Amino acid sequence: MGSRITRKDVAERAGVSSAVVSYVVNNGPRPVAKETRLKVLAAIEELGYMPSATARALRLGATSTYGVVVPNGSHSFNAAVVHAVDQELSRHDLSMLLSNSHESVEAELTVIHNMVARGVDGLIVLNAAISDEGWIEQNLTVPAVLLDRQREIDGFITVGPDFLEGGKLATEHLIGHGHKEILPIFGTFEHGEQNMRYTGYRQAVREAGLQEVEPIICDWTREGGYEAGEKYVQMDAPPKAVFCFSDAIAIGFLKAVLDAGLRVPEDVAIVSFDGTDDVGYVHPTITTVRQPIPEMVQYGVEMLLAKKREQHTKHKIFPVGMQVGHSCGC
Repeated sequence: MGSRITRKDVAERAGVSSAVVSYVVNNGPRPVAKETRLKVLAAIEELGYMPSATARALRLGATSTYGVVVPNGSHSFNAAVVHAVDQELSRHDLSMLLSNSHESVEAELTVIHNMVARGVDGLIVLNAAISDEGWIEQNLTVPAVLLDRQREIDGFITVGPDFLEGGKLATEHLIGHGHKEILPIFGTFEHGEQNMRYTGYRQAVREAGLQEVEPIICDWTREGGYEAGEKYVQMDAPPKAVFCFSDAIAIGFLKAVLDAGLRVPEDVAIVSFDGTDDVGYVHPTITTVRQPIPEMVQYGVEMLLAKKREQHTKHKIFPVGMQVGHSCGC
């Protein structure tokens, strides 16, 4: 009691050598007689022996564990991605080592290097703070998938939704309801490429012959959305339609305008971007542009596993679609 049961303990109880115990546990490389195997298995069960995963990893040169890095685990979209990654890795009998980068380049680099040092077989990084050039400089010894990325980065698997089309879809949906002024609300972008939602918004407004509205900039959180909503209700003549660039911002914005006594969608229509489950649990439910999270994660993991055999870059942009709720006027 209180000490770890070793392979030697099992061998002594079964009356065999440690090597024979190893052959039974690892199903090889040498055959073991049926009677001897049963003795070893009985000793393992009796003593409660648990083979060392670390020793197995050192022997096989693989840990069956993948490092997952997100900027903020409490964010609804990030949480949805982590859930999808966990499910997909579990489907392949693989484990996940999760860490937050707190939206800091320095913290992200530290976390990634620590994960590689711990022997992870690969990395999955969501909405990385590190720039494209910064990734190329890393010279990682394990394959990595970068999620929510719009451009190909040499040596990495890059996956993302069609932000440009999504920005246009959301804006055109509100224009289709007859709105002439649409207010965009979003957080700051670490990389210019991720501003494609705004580019899509601007294209849709221009093609409809309308004028752009100066955006409100906030944090990518519910709290940031609430603060944006407070700014909105203080405007002299606020637009009657709002495009929030994330579900979290939209949920915070919705609460702020409802708290101020406005009606949604009668006084202000809202469309968001992400497609997380959270938008279905508020009132009114929020119309959103859905990112195909399970599909993107499945592709990323499959490419990550194939990377061991195929050493070349993979890049894929996934189509998005409207998920209609009641916040837009539908």
